[in-house]
Amino acid sequence: MKLKLTLVALGISPKDLCRRFSAVNPATSFTLQNAYKWLGGKSAPRVSQVYDEWARILGGDLTGSFIAASSFEEFATSLSAHHSVPITTLAELMREAASTGQASSALPLDGGAWSINQLLIGRYLALSLAWSQAQSGKLILGQVEISRNGTSGLRLTYSEALFGRVVLMDGAVICDGRTAQTMAVCRESGRCYLFALCVPSPPANLIGGVFSGSALHDLGARPCASRILFIRDHSAPDTSERSRTTYLEPLGNLIGRELADLGYGPEDECLGCAEHMKAFLLPEGGAGLLEATPESVGALGLLLDRLSNT
Repeated sequence: MKLKLTLVALGISPKDLCRRFSAVNPATSFTLQNAYKWLGGKSAPRVSQVYDEWARILGGDLTGSFIAASSFEEFATSLSAHHSVPITTLAELMREAASTGQASSALPLDGGAWSINQLLIGRYLALSLAWSQAQSGKLILGQVEISRNGTSGLRLTYSEALFGRVVLMDGAVICDGRTAQTMAVCRESGRCYLFALCVPSPPANLIGGVFSGSALHDLGARPCASRILFIRDHSAPDTSERSRTTYLEPLGNLIGRELADLGYGPEDECLGCAEHMKAFLLPEGGAGLLEATPESVGALGLLLDRLSNT
């Protein structure tokens, strides 16, 4: 419905709209084939870049996030402020939107602004650098679920399969629209772990950020921090509980296989994206893992103790 209104507002055909998307981004996913599928309501764009390109075409103060998340009424109101839309045509589209159930907001409204909660809710595969000294240099795979917490909040649950059992931690999500943070408490050890995440644009297939805490199975309980990626799971619910290895060699083909299992297409098509994820998690020339060993901190403390003469 939003695409139909866009065509009316710009006074162009679907082919013309495809040309405008191509002018903004030659590699756009807004092809003629996809355009007719989306106009027919058979599916919706799954790549956030499409919404950003759409916003650039429409101009004004519209953003990709707003286009993806707003209700049809909200979108129509904003679009009408910048483009001339015939009242009779708009009324017809409003009736069509109401009859197809698209008139209401896809995301709930909180305090007059659209909420990002619905955007973040879902199942994810977590990828980060292993903190275990025995598994140094490998990736560790975790499971993440972001779910509702009461009427307006969110809760993040993170789990890893370690030593034959599932280690679970969870906590409330604090979100300001640009960042999401969770102080999760491990149910086994009582230790706290911080997830500092960047809020993505729709459709939120990937959430990235930093994961920090103390190594769980470690004699020194080293404070550590590493980058982490949450990859949305598009596989069927009954396959999300399938058995996975806990540790993974940081190889593009292995990461690509995980992406394929999550529903992102054949392994060969996932390989390029997988290599970029590997580079994010293990950057060249930089430390993929930050840690403070008790020995190094203790040695510094000893030097300071000697200076203080106490």
